[in-house]
Amino acid sequence: MTALENREGFRPGPARHGIRAWLSVLGQSMTSQLKQQHILSAVIPGCVVPAALCLATLLARRPNSLLSAEQIQLGCGVLALWSCAIWQTGLILREELWHGTLPGILTRRTGLGTVLLGKTIGTALRCALLIVLTIACVGLLTGAPLRIAHPGVFLLATAATFCSALVLGALLSCLFLLTPAAMRIAEALVYPMSILGGMIVPVDMLPVWLRFVPDVISLRWATQLLTAAAEGHPQSAVAWVLLVTTTGVYAALAWWSFRTVLHRARKRGTLALS
Repeated sequence: MTALENREGFRPGPARHGIRAWLSVLGQSMTSQLKQQHILSAVIPGCVVPAALCLATLLARRPNSLLSAEQIQLGCGVLALWSCAIWQTGLILREELWHGTLPGILTRRTGLGTVLLGKTIGTALRCALLIVLTIACVGLLTGAPLRIAHPGVFLLATAATFCSALVLGALLSCLFLLTPAAMRIAEALVYPMSILGGMIVPVDMLPVWLRFVPDVISLRWATQLLTAAAEGHPQSAVAWVLLVTTTGVYAALAWWSFRTVLHRARKRGTLALS
């Protein structure tokens, strides 16, 4: 094992075998993740949950509501993406541990990082596509189809939102592997965010002493940018900066937690990590 493998946890696959081999492993990881997950594990958070939430919120909306139809649909969609980041991408490594396949992944030539990235992309992409289709169908059924005033800006904000959710999922996947209470933590992260995340409930409606919570949630800023692009409002430079900043912080924490996972697995000689 080289010094690079000891310190960083990555095998020098791309350097020795080329970018094509690395992309091949990435693609295989995406495919295997999609095949091994039961379809219901994606349909429930990707279709059932956002459909029920969006439909109920749209039907309960009044003409003098603080939220527009676009805000509700996009907020529900991003909140569903948050849920998928927790229950889908966030539990990837722990599921590998439960299935007994984590040791094999750790010994692969390309390393755990490449496999985790591929699995995270595959899961997040499927969830995101299901959410988009679900929100679009709910909008049509309720007579409030989502209209995009600035498609170009909206696509850019959508890509940034997906990348942020991707990083968040990778971070949670590593953190959940460090604790046997992963399921309980996941439950605690999902439901409070429906109120405190700033994705559906306006931040101004929260108590003053709780208004800092949405500020550290990257998807709150993503929702703001998506809504502005859909409604034709100017983009907020502050929202973009905070989206990039919070995502960068998530990435740094993901890198730290990833190294901690590998330290426990290789230095302490255990793959239980509990």
